[in-house]
Amino acid sequence: MPATSRSRRLVLVCAVTTSLLGISACGGKSTPASTSAAGSQAASSTADSRPSSAIVTDYRRYVGGKAGKADNSLPPVGLGWVNVEGGPGGNPEATAGARAAVKYVNEKLGGIGGHPLQLNVCTVVSAEEEGQKCGQQLLGDKSVSAIGVGNLYLGAASFNAVVAGKKPVLVGVATGPSMPTAKNTFSTFGDLPHIFGAWGTYSRDVLKAKTAAVIHTNTPGDKIASSAAVKGLEAAGLKVKSVGFDAQATDLIGPVTAAGASTADVVVPITIGSGCVGVAKALKQLRVTKPVVATPLCMSPDVAQGLGGDLPTWTYGVAQTLTADPSAADSKAFLTASAQVGLDKNTAAKVFAPLAWSTVLTYAKIFDAVGPDKITPAAVTAQLKKFTGPVIMGAAEVACGKYNDAPAVCNDQARFYQYQGKGQFKPLTDWIRPPQ
Repeated sequence: MPATSRSRRLVLVCAVTTSLLGISACGGKSTPASTSAAGSQAASSTADSRPSSAIVTDYRRYVGGKAGKADNSLPPVGLGWVNVEGGPGGNPEATAGARAAVKYVNEKLGGIGGHPLQLNVCTVVSAEEEGQKCGQQLLGDKSVSAIGVGNLYLGAASFNAVVAGKKPVLVGVATGPSMPTAKNTFSTFGDLPHIFGAWGTYSRDVLKAKTAAVIHTNTPGDKIASSAAVKGLEAAGLKVKSVGFDAQATDLIGPVTAAGASTADVVVPITIGSGCVGVAKALKQLRVTKPVVATPLCMSPDVAQGLGGDLPTWTYGVAQTLTADPSAADSKAFLTASAQVGLDKNTAAKVFAPLAWSTVLTYAKIFDAVGPDKITPAAVTAQLKKFTGPVIMGAAEVACGKYNDAPAVCNDQARFYQYQGKGQFKPLTDWIRPPQ
């Protein structure tokens, strides 16, 4: 992934398998940088404790729709969509996932009470003020009563200033720093500061760590994310040393050494793509064998390619059920259903595609509950305020408004998995929350 603005996309969501990535892990040479010790120190419960009723695999029942196709002779139900894409730091897979979900609703779930669901897309490419443009466009579109968000790490402030709660906004992970406090906004998978708290809980309770080395790219997004990680680790009582590195750097022995990775109890890389490769290579050269706890954005094809064909055998934290988890029925349901409407497997494996899928189907559930002829911004907002889950591929329950300083944040839970090489992941924990 690009080494500048794209690193702002740091989220804790779905991951990838060998087959989904299209990498040659099964036949290629594995190049682990540091084997996590977490596998032998797993939490007392590694099973997914969600009740079966909270694991969404039947989308028709979840949405409340009817099998079959929407009636295209009926007026469409508009859904606004805003996402950063079209530039070097964009996430087109988010919009691809949203379009696939809309197609699934219209072809498999009978639309919204028979009416076709229509996605009205506005994109932010490279400038903050483009968020204002999207806010004005979607606010002024009378066919749109609600807005979904992919990854609006750029343009969020100007977008929120325009929309200002006049229409509800639903987002998977709130990456834009203004999103957690935006009016009538709902983040079903949480935001970085609250999700990263689970890194502290895991490091303290599972790894029994006392010290941590955080290594991050010196980009605005990664600085925000690394600060969140440091805060979570320190809240758990760990002593943390955090060191940044230039996005263009390839030899990361210096910053890895400076962060104290050789002596720390846990290493936390906050980077993506080439940064993950650089950290992995540096850890290998320094012969660091302490646990490495990373995010799903180090699970990308370019990382595997840069390491000779396989991902680092690290521990990965996710706020969404792992698509690579063979025991995750909801992830299997997503992969099967999205493939039926043409979402290719590589796109489906990227973190923002399933998030967008979840967001659109949650809206379909809300719209069906309201009724196609009664959908208004106020009616949708009222339903979202009452929504407690479950979330597709997410935690069993959500609680929007739990945090007074971040009322849009509805979740703060994550699970941790050990990558064992060749596409195999092992669950290490159940869903866990930030330190108490």
